[in-house]
Amino acid sequence: MGINGTSLADNNLSWGVQESYGTNGQGNGASANADWRATYGELKAAYDYDKNQRRLSYGIQGGVLAHEDGITIGQPLDSTSILIKAPGVNGVSVNNQTGVRTDWRGYALVPTANPFRKNTISLNTETLPNDVDLELTSKTVVPTKGAVVIAEYKANIGRRVILSLSRKDGSPVPFGAIASLNNGEQNSIVGDDGQVYLSGLPDSGILNVKWGKSIDEQCRVDFNLSSDSGSSEYSMRIIDRKCY
Repeated sequence: MGINGTSLADNNLSWGVQESYGTNGQGNGASANADWRATYGELKAAYDYDKNQRRLSYGIQGGVLAHEDGITIGQPLDSTSILIKAPGVNGVSVNNQTGVRTDWRGYALVPTANPFRKNTISLNTETLPNDVDLELTSKTVVPTKGAVVIAEYKANIGRRVILSLSRKDGSPVPFGAIASLNNGEQNSIVGDDGQVYLSGLPDSGILNVKWGKSIDEQCRVDFNLSSDSGSSEYSMRIIDRKCY
């Protein structure tokens, strides 16, 4: 008689318990085992006994990869594997990879990949920190046999807001206008009613908005999100702003 299953949020703890009985006590015994697959390795333990002996076994195994950005520790590596590179995005799980999460720097090892085939690696957006938004959540790589390939993700880290932009006369900024941060690294398209979604924003800065070439077809918004009322967490907020 036995029972087995998986536990924890990522089902990364597998376990089993078994008990056996025999006539007149012959063949009586029991066993239990557990296997925990985590970010930095894999831990196994087992215990069993019968009429004549008792046995306890345990062990830990993992993989270490040295690369241009440092060292990443993970689960035991196969001959072909993938390095996830998402700087600043820590603790994010990888879909269909039991126990694999990005480490404190935003790196993770996918221990097994199929050589000469498309391997799609997707990050679980439900485990993203509140202050992180990814430009792409999935990457496809085609490794050769025995290779380690990189799946790199670009993240916008900072506040996430929806700005409702209006012009001097109170009318909304036109649909399709381009809103860009003053550093020029981020661009977003204004939607209906002058609303534009922005992620990875600093606490304060300048937003340049443009929907044409003439001077009256562009404006700018000075924002200071730390002074806005609302939650101090990096949750989504809708904020009204005049564009001058």
